[in-house]
Amino acid sequence: MREPKEIFKNLIQIGLIVENLDTALNNLEEIIGMGPFRIAEYPPADEPNCERTYYEGDGDYKGKFCFFHYGNIEFEVIQPIEGENIWTDYLKENKGPGLHHLKFLIDDHQEVNEFFESKGIHRIQSGASVGINKGKSWAYYDTKEKFGFYIEVMNDLKKV
Repeated sequence: MREPKEIFKNLIQIGLIVENLDTALNNLEEIIGMGPFRIAEYPPADEPNCERTYYEGDGDYKGKFCFFHYGNIEFEVIQPIEGENIWTDYLKENKGPGLHHLKFLIDDHQEVNEFFESKGIHRIQSGASVGINKGKSWAYYDTKEKFGFYIEVMNDLKKV
């Protein structure tokens, strides 16, 4: 297995959880000038049955997402809409919004899963990527107790 610095070398996103996406985006834009924003729902209307898991079972959740770039890092702001998911869990446990995850682009989900399992850290939510990342998949790992936030990973599609 490769060293962690090799596996987690490509930080691509910082994720925030909010209770109201419109209010959060308005505040980010008015106070510190962030934007423009790209807003999407997950799963999208044209892919309502895309693969989703929540802990050990199938996931049936929805969320409203905002993406924007700030330098080299993508910021993601998530408002959970319905269903059981780690986004709603976060809001309940933390009694409100905050830093939810750091996301890394990875080569191989199996390698990451084996690495985290060797540390006693389990995958808690995953799904099929859609939109500009269609064909990729993402997964969250329960690092919240160790770091104060989750780690999300998404595989990089290698072009042949």
